Amino acid sequence: MRAAVFKEKGILKVEDVADPIVGPRDVLLKVTHCAICGSDLHRYSHGMLRPGAILGHEYSGIVAEKGAEVDAFQIGERVVRSGGKINPWHDVPPYPPRFSAKERGFLATTRPGAYAEYFVTDADLLMRIPDSVTNLEAALVEPLCVSLHAMRLSRLRLGDQALIIGAGPIGLLAQQCAALSGASQVFVSEVNAARRAVALALGAKGVFDPTTSPLVEEILRRTGIGVDVAFECAGARSTFHEATQAVRGGGQVVVVSLSWEPVYCLPVDWVAREVEIKAVYGSRAGEWPMAMALLEHRKVQVQPMISKLVPLDDIQAAFQELLKPDTDWVQAVVAFE
Repeated sequence: MRAAVFKEKGILKVEDVADPIVGPRDVLLKVTHCAICGSDLHRYSHGMLRPGAILGHEYSGIVAEKGAEVDAFQIGERVVRSGGKINPWHDVPPYPPRFSAKERGFLATTRPGAYAEYFVTDADLLMRIPDSVTNLEAALVEPLCVSLHAMRLSRLRLGDQALIIGAGPIGLLAQQCAALSGASQVFVSEVNAARRAVALALGAKGVFDPTTSPLVEEILRRTGIGVDVAFECAGARSTFHEATQAVRGGGQVVVVSLSWEPVYCLPVDWVAREVEIKAVYGSRAGEWPMAMALLEHRKVQVQPMISKLVPLDDIQAAFQELLKPDTDWVQAVVAFE
């Protein structure tokens, strides 16, 4: 089969690789779509991958083969990644005690990803796609889970005011989740014009370019005392500081982004307001069906975010385009159908 293989920092090459081996508890998918995630871009651009690795974790596909012990799915069914079996008593991933987000994807047991014609995974890590949800839409259920998880762990309440810093796919989905959670106003800060336009189209109360107007001044002018919760989804050097300055006294900053470089932080500017800092990461198994239900019942829109469908052969160029600060792409999806 053909797959996009990581060669070295900044280089993906599409080449023939061995077909996946299907174990007794596995399902083989014919991949239909795999969205390009910001974390993949980070690892690609920083060279934080093993040569030969195959990325891709925001996938949907069709069951092409299944192991002898798999009864849950049938050949030909449309499926998408899930968070695994739901345990209401302990719905937390089994990360090591000192787990770092930088480690994910480096473990010896990590399987190849879905930037490939075929992909194999444990049957427990899949769920069916509802009839009203397309394969393309379903491929974005994973970033929706991240935004949903951030919202559920935040202190955002009905009537609160929220700020989303960074209008990439996670930020745009967080914007919609904040509105669904009852925020009276959702503001968005984003340097990229194309992403600001999508945020406006999705109903943001105010959208700001922090390079042309001071974000904190704009927020204070609109709210008087600051927002109740700021979701930091950008991971730029200045955005953590902007988030701490934009919240009211006793407000909350939710760090959703994965910054791979040091960020600016001056605690004396915000500790006296007793600002709470809350980090969130990934999602929980029980949140995947919730996210899919939001797509199924059209509570969340993903189509306005999708700028480009790219064939596998163009994935290297797509990664390079998405890394440009002034790109007019928001979300790109590798399409196999």
